[in-house]
Amino acid sequence: MTTKLISAFIVIAFALFISGPVSAAELKLGYANLQKALNECDAGKKAKDDIKEQAEKLEGELNKEQESLKKLKEELDKKGSVWNKETRDSKEKEFKARTAEFQKKFMEYGEQLNKKKQETESRIIADLRDIVEEIAKKKGMTFVFERSVGGILYAPKELDLTDEVIKTHNSRKKK
Repeated sequence: MTTKLISAFIVIAFALFISGPVSAAELKLGYANLQKALNECDAGKKAKDDIKEQAEKLEGELNKEQESLKKLKEELDKKGSVWNKETRDSKEKEFKARTAEFQKKFMEYGEQLNKKKQETESRIIADLRDIVEEIAKKKGMTFVFERSVGGILYAPKELDLTDEVIKTHNSRKKK
């Protein structure tokens, strides 16, 4: 068993223990797939498109610099043997510096995109969690589990709150 599944069982057992004898009819369970909700809600789709657009822009910048470096390398290979030592050394130094800058920029862009993606997804997931909590309270549910983590192997479709969460999130963001 996974630690998350074990933890879920412990939480349920503890809740049942402290609440005293509870009949099965009083225990209302549900689940939601927050990863699916993130991917399918309008805000999640827009965030994914925004990240993709920004990635393409940054990739275009990197491609231009890479082409420039490629031309400089070709120039070094073709003309390096006829240049005097001072010119050759200067061009090699320039190539090394620009290559290092390119690699640094490549890493920074990747980190920048990843950070933006994580921040955006965290914000949306927090909104989705709030909606799950509201729906659960409204329906009088005792527990709602996260389906995408992999702790739930089977659950009846009628306990799935995911579509309702997506619909609620979309309607709130349109206001």
